[in-house]
Amino acid sequence: MFAQADDTFKKLLDQNFATAVLLSDSDAISLGFHDFNASSVFGDNLGSMEALDNRKQISVYNAPFTWKLDELTLSNGKKINQNVSLFFSYIEQTREFKFTENSNSGSDKSTENVMTAGAKYWSSYPLSEVWSIRSGMRANLMYFENKYDYNDPTTTFFREQLDGFVVNTDAWAFTMQPSIESHYRKPQSWGHWEAYSELNYFYGYGWGEANNGDIGNPEGWYWINGLKGFYDIADWGGYEQTLFSSVRRIDVGADLQAPLGAAHFYEWGLGWLVSAPFLKTYIDNIGIGVNLNYGSSLKGGTIVLLLSLIHI
Repeated sequence: MFAQADDTFKKLLDQNFATAVLLSDSDAISLGFHDFNASSVFGDNLGSMEALDNRKQISVYNAPFTWKLDELTLSNGKKINQNVSLFFSYIEQTREFKFTENSNSGSDKSTENVMTAGAKYWSSYPLSEVWSIRSGMRANLMYFENKYDYNDPTTTFFREQLDGFVVNTDAWAFTMQPSIESHYRKPQSWGHWEAYSELNYFYGYGWGEANNGDIGNPEGWYWINGLKGFYDIADWGGYEQTLFSSVRRIDVGADLQAPLGAAHFYEWGLGWLVSAPFLKTYIDNIGIGVNLNYGSSLKGGTIVLLLSLIHI
């Protein structure tokens, strides 16, 4: 029984870590503070109650910070922009399980969280006034923890075998993530728009108490192709107002496909940005927007808070 569960749980751990890598990248997928069934608002098959329940079970908090380094001047006179970014992410998923049909028995509650601390060096090489090539390397250190409350008599019977092995346990993973991106930025009289294609691949090593230490090797890739538009509306009372929209397709592979239930999905976003009225040394602008996901197990809509940090 447990020999088979060993391999199965190892794969689930790999998928948890892989999903944490993707969810910590807000350019790939966005989850906000209020989710809704997009089909009930916009029609079509943009969401479902099942997908809405999936989104409500997951809480994601991301905090990225970027420092701009000194430029490198090449012999041909072109300059390479260099940046270092730090990422902090917390993901929590809460689910309830009921294995006994007896209405008097309670439901088990499982809470899983993944904390991620990441660092990335990336540079941009200009090909022309509008085209550039960006490359980077990111390292992610992740900690997984499961807390399980037994209320169902079926699982309570196996508690001694499950505790510390499958539930009420923890694990670690470290992944390296190279990326390369082609980027187009075109200024306009009304603002500017961007087009980009970014490929990310990650591979890692896991260790810890869970699954008797057999954690496996989280691996995955995702390819983002997108468009962004920024429309400068006005300057009201010294605060710049910007309307932005984005659309992107994200292809995924390896340990990412099963959790997302798809080989690719789409995201569309619309928002309103205002230059920050406080902490201007650290924050460029703040705003609010709506984001739609289509094609994955997390399809649906969400309202997001927007925060853009100045490169310091």
